[in-house]
Amino acid sequence: MRILAGLLFVLWALLPLHGRASQWVSVPYAMPGGASGSVEAVLRRPAGEANGQALLVLHHGGGFGAGTTTQYAQLFSARGFTTLELRMFDAAGRAPSPATLYAMMASALDYLARQPGVRADRISAMGMSLGAFMTISATSRWFYAHHRLGELRFHRLAALYPVCWMMHEAAQGKTDGLRPFAGLPSDFLQSYARVPLLILAGGKDDYDGANPSACPDFVRQLPDEAQAQLTEVKVYPEATHGWDHGRTYDFMVYNGCAVRSSCRNYNVFTPETVEKGKQDLLMFFTRP
Repeated sequence: MRILAGLLFVLWALLPLHGRASQWVSVPYAMPGGASGSVEAVLRRPAGEANGQALLVLHHGGGFGAGTTTQYAQLFSARGFTTLELRMFDAAGRAPSPATLYAMMASALDYLARQPGVRADRISAMGMSLGAFMTISATSRWFYAHHRLGELRFHRLAALYPVCWMMHEAAQGKTDGLRPFAGLPSDFLQSYARVPLLILAGGKDDYDGANPSACPDFVRQLPDEAQAQLTEVKVYPEATHGWDHGRTYDFMVYNGCAVRSSCRNYNVFTPETVEKGKQDLLMFFTRP
């Protein structure tokens, strides 16, 4: 019986991509000048007619096990996108170093560019919280140069509930003591590749002191006017951090809230905001 099951699995794995809706894949990555490894991911084929576009979906700090990425991958694969959900780590507190996360992201871009039916100039990415740090950082010249991506660039980027006070600090070169940027050069976010960026923010996000102006202020103070012009911010006034997690819960955040303080963060599941966010993402990623 075990042998039969193994043979069935092998046959399934050998099916062409168009033979099934999704599959687990292994994406190899290499650290510039250092270690290498691989990251598991869920690759989904387009449902219906493919449009040549691809979308990388990056989970939040709660880990891939929270299951938040699936709703977006399904949404976009149903509209002709090839999607890739990286399983960077499974649960909160198990994240690898920022350098490793960025290497995974860069390799995912290269991986998608090699997929049949995907246009290399139409690969976009979206991320939530920790993933949002990563997508905003992928507007930087440093990201593409450091990972030796040549002319390969993300087409569009979207960041859901990023911590904008931290992004502002990074854009000013003030990264000391900020864990999402540990090990990165202090000036990594001061020169821009000028990639269209959409930020979806919660007006009651405790990480930003429930300040609805935090993300608009970050964009207004970007050190590159051209990138600022390519960046759009939508603030959902009543939304908290993690509005799309499927449950309401809270936890303490130490030295991660506005002005480097600690706070209790509340994630309130809001279906209305989830749907509004999806519609805004669809409009952004399907623009001509």
